[in-house]
Amino acid sequence: MKHIASIGLSAIALIVAFAVVPAVSSAQPAPSYTPVPAAKPDFSSMSFLMGNWSCTQMLRGSKRPDTSNTTMGMDGMWMVTQDTAPPFDKYRDYTITSTTYTGYDPTTKMWIQTGVDSSGAYFTSTSPGWQGSTMTWTTKGLDGSSATDVTTKNSDTSTTDASSGTDAQGHTTNTTINCTKSM
Repeated sequence: MKHIASIGLSAIALIVAFAVVPAVSSAQPAPSYTPVPAAKPDFSSMSFLMGNWSCTQMLRGSKRPDTSNTTMGMDGMWMVTQDTAPPFDKYRDYTITSTTYTGYDPTTKMWIQTGVDSSGAYFTSTSPGWQGSTMTWTTKGLDGSSATDVTTKNSDTSTTDASSGTDAQGHTTNTTINCTKSM
């Protein structure tokens, strides 16, 4: 009997010893994740957009001005445009500021833009790129709205945007935006 108790006690001691003493292993620790840097987009076709711009458009019978500044951001991965549109009529009596990021998705081979503004609006647009002197951007809103913006490069200091937007209720608004680069 004493012998059986001794064996049982020894077995418990051995189990406790294995639980307390860390296991020795020859296995190496798992390598940690190291992100591979993505190639920077080739912005050469859009480099003329860098700088300060003044734009106007007719909207609801009033001239709507805005100014913007485009710089390279996010370590050269995105063009960043800061825009300010002051009040211009009785329906829009406050300034709207916005930020737009323009980049390139190499997996879809599409240019992308995404932006937000101080009124709570947001968008994401795509474009296959320049076709001659025009670039067509397409937007599909989560609410069922859609838009198309055809940007025409008139020169390195002048652009025209022909925009058509359809809201979720099916109402379409067409505008033309003329922009001039400040020197």
